[in-house]
Amino acid sequence: MKTMTATRRLAHWLLLGVLATFVSATHGQTPLAWEQTKYFQYNIENVTVTSVGTGSWAVKVIFSVSNPVLMNVWNIKEALPFQSAGASITADFAWDGREFTNTGSSGGLAPLAGASAPLGTGAAMPVQVRSLQSTTAATRATPCASATDCPNVPDLTNRYWVSKTVTLVPPTVKYGRVAIEGRPVCNGLPNCPAPVVTSVVTSTGTTTSTTYANIPVTSATADFEFTPSNLAKVANQRRQIVDIAKCQGCHDDKQHGDTFIPRLSLHGGNRNENLNLCVVCHNPNQTDVNFRYYDPVKPPADARVYGPETPIDFKTMVHSIHAGGFRKTPYVVIGFQSSVNDFSEVRFPAELRKSCLKCHVVDAATGKGSYELPLKSTVLGTTVKTQSAYLAPDKSPQRSIDVNPDNDLKITPTAATCSACHDNSEVRSHMIKTGGASFGTTQDKIGVTVKERCANCHGPGKDKDVRKVHELSSTSSD
Repeated sequence: MKTMTATRRLAHWLLLGVLATFVSATHGQTPLAWEQTKYFQYNIENVTVTSVGTGSWAVKVIFSVSNPVLMNVWNIKEALPFQSAGASITADFAWDGREFTNTGSSGGLAPLAGASAPLGTGAAMPVQVRSLQSTTAATRATPCASATDCPNVPDLTNRYWVSKTVTLVPPTVKYGRVAIEGRPVCNGLPNCPAPVVTSVVTSTGTTTSTTYANIPVTSATADFEFTPSNLAKVANQRRQIVDIAKCQGCHDDKQHGDTFIPRLSLHGGNRNENLNLCVVCHNPNQTDVNFRYYDPVKPPADARVYGPETPIDFKTMVHSIHAGGFRKTPYVVIGFQSSVNDFSEVRFPAELRKSCLKCHVVDAATGKGSYELPLKSTVLGTTVKTQSAYLAPDKSPQRSIDVNPDNDLKITPTAATCSACHDNSEVRSHMIKTGGASFGTTQDKIGVTVKERCANCHGPGKDKDVRKVHELSSTSSD
């Protein structure tokens, strides 16, 4: 019986406190207590925005964690699920609402080539504030004490706020997104599995640690406008491509034929079942470069660690993972602690070619599926080379992550999507010669001097219409 090894990795990734981190579920990861999620709901109560200089904004998110069963609100500074070992709550601040880039985000560094960064810092990351549940950490969230702290929040009980200044936001950016993500742990709740107590004996004594089951609470997101306001939340600005409910038709922790498919809990149970969160990190400018390195004294055991960057843009990554049994070249991502994650073992539990609508949505007004061409003109190319000097030991002076997207080499948008499945050399040549695609251009040239023509043949009603070649019914919705 085949098991979906790589997809199990997918369910237990540990991406970023910073970037894509994928870890096999077979490697002893902390178990997930899904049955306990009913007691937790993250809520973004309000977002305020203050200008603090050109391209710099202080963004405050006011949040709570409610208990839908008891219809009350958790005190995250005292309750055991938040104050026990392994618990975490993180706030993410991202921008370019319609197509996330987070330009200028890497720790406040200027978006210039050669910005030094150790392993773990990506090229296009959101700004994060971690350990919000802590009572001691410098990054901890502050309880709301007044309407001055937390404006436009009717009830301040067990509400908290955290503020972060995001810098070097380009003047063309109008929208951002905040997220609350993380995991309480199963302690102090009914029917929790017994914690695992581990003792390690060393020459200096015995160290004991306790591991509780993680509770994969659904992450929360809210979009906001970059304009001074005490009520900055706006409707979701990003186009809808897929429906999480459709994803859950397969990702349900059940067996589908000979394939087990886990629920969508990623990065150690921190990021769960909210695609609006996934895209802020898995954006067009992001690759796995931050976990790649080469040390001539002690090189990585697997040479793929110091191979070419792999894009982890959502449109490329998700198609590549699901096409594990179809692609000619394995999709390999270097993740947390420079782990090698080869997704070639993934087998989609249905006929892949006819399954676009198992994920994608259809516009009710136009009848056009989100998988159909042409793509919107605002869709960015997918970075395949950040120009980073990453082939050097971690933290060495020679190693740097380039956070300037302007010099990234990219695949044009349609080719980036289609070549994630159709990756053989003949099709790639066709995309370039007939479709006008490029597999190594800069963003400023896309749509200007490099113009894709794929929709001429593959657009709606054309001879090679995507719907037609994928044998999708014109009325099919799932």
